[in-house]
Amino acid sequence: MKKLLLMLLALSFSPSVQAAEPAVDFRDFKGQDAKAFLKKHNFIFERKADDSRKTKLTFTDKGLEIEALARAQSFLALKKGHLSNYRDVVIKWGVNKFPRGASYAKGKRNEAIMLYAFFGTEMIGSGGLIVPDSPYFIALHLCENDEINKPEKGRYYHKGGRFVCVAKPKPGELVTTRFDLKQAFQEYFGFPAPPLHGIAFEFDTNGAPDGGKTSAFVQSIEFPAATYNVND
Repeated sequence: MKKLLLMLLALSFSPSVQAAEPAVDFRDFKGQDAKAFLKKHNFIFERKADDSRKTKLTFTDKGLEIEALARAQSFLALKKGHLSNYRDVVIKWGVNKFPRGASYAKGKRNEAIMLYAFFGTEMIGSGGLIVPDSPYFIALHLCENDEINKPEKGRYYHKGGRFVCVAKPKPGELVTTRFDLKQAFQEYFGFPAPPLHGIAFEFDTNGAPDGGKTSAFVQSIEFPAATYNVND
């Protein structure tokens, strides 16, 4: 428990600034109630994440398993504190069942698992009248059909968001993603990356076939050599 509380974007009441390697292995929490655990440690449940008819969360031997039980979009967001002196994010993850036919390049914007990294606090226009604004973000996901490491635009957030497929694993396969967030931000948006002010795990199966059912897992996530501040 202490490992999680002292790391991963400051989930605890530790001193205001810590230099460490924020990291968490979700397999450490097998057997615990995943929803209750995540809420206790500052994760915010958005869209359909708190609807047990649409989203199932479980700690297993694979880590945190995230299942879409129906057509839905779910966010598990962590927005407490911020990270500086970061560069890479390292994620060990996989997909058990992909949304069939999904492709950002073809406008079929579904995914079984996505990691959002939010940069800074400036709110950037979404481009939609009823779609909320957001800080700059890079969203990494696992896919079957898109080109690897090619930044794509979504339906909204053309100014401040990019979506990147980082691997094409086979169903059930564990893959390790090491992604240079700072370099990517500079390339995508044309200026140095601000501090990292939040992350979120997401799936989106709205409009997907097979009733929108997908399944993915996150074994661990790490921000090597990062420094975080919890008091903001």
